[in-house]
Amino acid sequence: MFDLRQRKDGRPLLVGHRGAMAVAPENTMPSLAAGLAGGADILELDVQLTADKQVILFHDTDLSAKTGVNGLISDYTAEFLQTLDVGSYFGDAFAGTQMPLLNDVLAWAKGRIALMIELKHGPIFDPELDAAAVRLIEKHGMEDEVVIISFDQFALQRVKTMNPRIATSFIYVGRFLNPLSLVQNLPVDALSPAVDFLTEAEVNLIHSAGYACSPGGFWWDYPRLLSWGVDSISSNNPASVQWSIYR
Repeated sequence: MFDLRQRKDGRPLLVGHRGAMAVAPENTMPSLAAGLAGGADILELDVQLTADKQVILFHDTDLSAKTGVNGLISDYTAEFLQTLDVGSYFGDAFAGTQMPLLNDVLAWAKGRIALMIELKHGPIFDPELDAAAVRLIEKHGMEDEVVIISFDQFALQRVKTMNPRIATSFIYVGRFLNPLSLVQNLPVDALSPAVDFLTEAEVNLIHSAGYACSPGGFWWDYPRLLSWGVDSISSNNPASVQWSIYR
């Protein structure tokens, strides 16, 4: 099982958000490669289920903003989706970039870098996404190289039922009197609170309960989070994070 509480030279793990989404189109091989080259310890990515039950990388609910095609990922086959250009919206240099399949990303990442895979449920809630993702992780023997994250507790529960060796983390947004109550009876290894709602007291509470604290989001105060002892820090451009200036 992958341990989010491991440290790198005494610092939190550096997560490349959607690869390196400030450098290349998110959730694509160029973005993942940029995150790896930029020094990320783990690459975060988003996956959805196609109409023919394949697992493909894409973040948005609707395709239109990044492809010009209306509809959901679940409306189309993987073969069709891989004909779409998901790079031109970012810049001409990335014209023709394809959505990668999770199977191919796992093959590329194995032994190279760990992956944080977000299961994107809603408005379609198909348990086959979770089952297909687990099968692919097992196929590549990567139980110790991945973390599954999701807003969907049912999905995380299914993952742990299918394979308890796969690390999981529950994503949530908001301030709660007792965030631990959110995961009561839910077998997870970490909590992923929204970073802009996080407090030092909440980090301590999460740790005291034995969970890793792996926040997510877009607003980052690195010196503050380092002082709080979070277990991972995210960046849209991992190469821009210079740890020496935060010490």
